[in-house]
Amino acid sequence: MRKEQAILTQLEGIPESYPAVEGVTGSALAVAWQRIEYHIAFRYTPRSVEWRVLSTGCEFIPPLAPVSSLTIQVGDDAPVVPETGPLGGYLLPCGLVTITGSVGAGPAPAAVLEAVRRYAKYIEAGSKLPVGVNRFSSGDADVSIRGDQISPSLAMINSGAGDLLRPFRRV
Repeated sequence: MRKEQAILTQLEGIPESYPAVEGVTGSALAVAWQRIEYHIAFRYTPRSVEWRVLSTGCEFIPPLAPVSSLTIQVGDDAPVVPETGPLGGYLLPCGLVTITGSVGAGPAPAAVLEAVRRYAKYIEAGSKLPVGVNRFSSGDADVSIRGDQISPSLAMINSGAGDLLRPFRRV
């Protein structure tokens, strides 16, 4: 018989600051990091996290890493530190379990910093066009830009940041 679990919610806090990236400052840094973190499982600055898990008495492997502290609570019982399981996760009792902890530690790898830089620069370049402009020309060059080519959604792909992040998508 296979034991299963279901993560019902994941509430992740916002860190006090994000790692510095050369050439990216101000709100662009925070926006870029938030979009990058949406696509990866690793965190490089500490923040709180809470999971609510419906457990059948199995091992919980946190979907975010690195975990620096963790406690579990079942119902109104006092929070306890769970035992480590054979796969490196945490053994949970049966029932609705609230898991609270802290994730994130640095430094960020060079590939992740480069992904943040690429993403931020791509968004910045697209935002330099005046509102409503989708075509410009200069001499022999005639360039047409579609609005969807500079959208935040496609920026992850078009900037090349997504390719750099592949090794960091799962724990």
